Amino acid sequence: MKENCIIYGGAGFIGSHIADDLIGNNINVTVFDKLNSSRRNVQHIINNITFLEGDFNNKIDIRNSLQGIDYAVHLVSSTLPADSNLNPLYDVETNLLSTINLLEECSRQNVKKVIFISSGGTVYGKPEEIPIKENHPTNPNCSYGIVKLAIEKYLYLYKELKSLNYKVLRFANPFGERQNPHLPQGLIIHLLYKIKKGFPIEIWGDGNVIRDYFYICDGARTINKAMRDGSEYNIYNISSGEGRSINQILDKFRGVLNLDFEVIYKQARSFDVPVNILDNTLAKEQLNWKPETDFDDALLNTWRYIIDVE
Repeated sequence: MKENCIIYGGAGFIGSHIADDLIGNNINVTVFDKLNSSRRNVQHIINNITFLEGDFNNKIDIRNSLQGIDYAVHLVSSTLPADSNLNPLYDVETNLLSTINLLEECSRQNVKKVIFISSGGTVYGKPEEIPIKENHPTNPNCSYGIVKLAIEKYLYLYKELKSLNYKVLRFANPFGERQNPHLPQGLIIHLLYKIKKGFPIEIWGDGNVIRDYFYICDGARTINKAMRDGSEYNIYNISSGEGRSINQILDKFRGVLNLDFEVIYKQARSFDVPVNILDNTLAKEQLNWKPETDFDDALLNTWRYIIDVE
C-alpha cells in the first residue's frame, strides 16, 4: 500500500520539487497551500497529487488535512530573513504558534514522522568555525532564524512528550527552476532575472559575503531519505559543502553564461553573516545522500528557466 505524505507549502519552489521526487518514489502526495495560491509550480503534476487550499493558521484546516497522512513535510513561512525583524510578533504568531498546533494534530492523528525544512543560513548566526557542523552553537540574529530554531526545539519536545518522530533538514541556499525571481532571498535567480530585464545588479556590501548554494533537485531527494532514516540523528545540514562569494557568482554569470551586466555595490546590511558554509558530512553518512549536480550545470538550467518561463 502506498504511503501518504502532505507537503505544507507544497506549491512553492522547494515544495514542488519535493512533490516531484516523492511521486517518483511511488508516494501519494497531498499539497497544502494557501487560498488562491498559484498552482503553476505543480501544474505538470496536478493530476498526480491531491491539492488542498487552506490556511496554515486555521486549526480546522490543519486537522482536516492530516486525515490518513503518514508523513508531514513543513515548509511554510510567512516571513523572510530580511523582513522578519520588522515585526517579530507577527513572525511568532503566524509561524511558531501555527507550527505548535500542527505538532499537536500530528501527534493526535498518529502521523509517523514530521520533516521540517529549517534554515541552515540563519539558525547558527555568526559562525565560530567553518564549515558549520550540526552541533555548532545556534545564535540567530534575526527573528526568522529564531523562530526556525524554536520550531526545532518544539519538535524535540514533542518527541519527548508524545513520541512524535521528526527530522530537521537545515537547508543552506537552494536555487533552481521555479524559484521566485522577485524575492531577494533567492540571490542567484533574482540576479539572473535582473540581468534578463536589462537592469543593473545591486549588491549589499562589497560582494564578498560567502554562502553555500546547492541545486534544489538535489535537496528535494533528502525528504524521502529522511522518511526512511531510523538513526538516532534528528538534525542534518543539507548543502553543497562549498562556499561561493557573490563576486564569484557574478564571475560564473560572465564565464559560464556569457552574460554582460552592470553591478552597483551598496552599503552592507547589519544582519548579513559574512560567511556561511555548512558541513554536510552527517547527511552523506546517515542519509546516504550527496549533492550530485555540477554547479555550472545547475546554473545553466536556472538561466534556461528564466529565459523560457519568467
